[in-house]
Amino acid sequence: MTYAEAVAYLDSCVAFGIKPGLERIKALLQAMDNPETAYKTIHITGTNGKGSVTALVDSVLTHSGRRVGRFTSPHLISYTERICVNGRSITEEAFGELIAKVAEVVAKLVAAGLEPPTQFEVLTAAAFLFFREQGVDYAVIEVGLGGLLDSTNVITPEVSVITNVTIDHQAYCGNTVEEIATHKAGIIKPKVPVVTAAQRGALEVIKQKAKELKASIFVFNEDFSIKSRSAMPEGQMITLEDKAGHKDMLFTTLAGVHQAVNLACAAEALRVLMKADTAISEETLREGLARAKWAGRFEIMKRLDRIFIFDGAHNANGAEAFHLTYKELFKDKPKTMVLAVLADKEVQAVVDQLVGSKDTVITVPAPTPRSCTPEELASHIGSQVTTATSVTEGLERALAITKSGDIIAVAGSLYILGEAEQWLAAQ
Repeated sequence: MTYAEAVAYLDSCVAFGIKPGLERIKALLQAMDNPETAYKTIHITGTNGKGSVTALVDSVLTHSGRRVGRFTSPHLISYTERICVNGRSITEEAFGELIAKVAEVVAKLVAAGLEPPTQFEVLTAAAFLFFREQGVDYAVIEVGLGGLLDSTNVITPEVSVITNVTIDHQAYCGNTVEEIATHKAGIIKPKVPVVTAAQRGALEVIKQKAKELKASIFVFNEDFSIKSRSAMPEGQMITLEDKAGHKDMLFTTLAGVHQAVNLACAAEALRVLMKADTAISEETLREGLARAKWAGRFEIMKRLDRIFIFDGAHNANGAEAFHLTYKELFKDKPKTMVLAVLADKEVQAVVDQLVGSKDTVITVPAPTPRSCTPEELASHIGSQVTTATSVTEGLERALAITKSGDIIAVAGSLYILGEAEQWLAAQ
């Protein structure tokens, strides 16, 4: 397969929808001689922050001299972003060949009576296979949705991470924080350490599951905490402290107090790995965290005499994180927003956090049937809002109505950031 043929094949799998459950992925992996058992894994879930923690852990392991695979979702521009080794995306040619191998196995299994796998199951199997072919030492695996029934939940990791638990994906994970926490806690394995920043009722669910499975648990603000942090446009300096009083001063380019918590979780997980892997040192921990990048998470770029901010901020919790980070770095400075929100999110809650009283907003559609129309989204905002038919049109208008030094923020959905990145790169 070419890359284009691979994408067409994956698009054909969308017809099978989102179907939680592990039967199909287990059969698919077994037919490929279980590639996921060929290397050590780290498993990461949470409502927000799981991608950032994945990037931070991946960076430290890579800077420790290990060969590291990384599987994340969604992508911004290309499917190749989802499957990386040592920080480099799989090539389009290799991706096409990889999907062809998995498609061949799928065809045989379906012919034998297996229910067709979903698109995400095909991608998960492809990633696991590629990591075995590449001879990785570790694979850092981000959960797609939930945890318990997610297709990545076939691994027995060295450590599990549950970043936080808030309301999202109710259709698949439940209507209360406790129900959602049950899905997130589903990644906990017997006697495998777990790190979490969950709070209140969600934390109690996670603690109970860890107790049942005799898994040691490390809890943010109980076993490790942020002693201090100093924010700046280039990133932030964070001092962590554990129960024994040991302190670490660490830097990250990722902005916001929520990213400080993500870094704390990543560092704690890496300390678990340190106990068995001497290649991970204090030095490689600091260097790897400082060098970690994660596109589309309050990403600040100075171009065209403006300040651009790209942030997925796709649910209420992510929108609140955007609001707090913006206020910390830019105070009450008005901004022009190019905004898209998915209709199955808490639309008004997202809008209320993202849009300031003095902001100008251009609503656009996200490239998914789940998107609010620009007109629907505009109805949640009120004054100083116009609509555009695309992200590109929205950005062109934002550029035209702003002046040197102004801020243009693209936010509300990860789905629109790819087009925004491409537009900015072409200017």
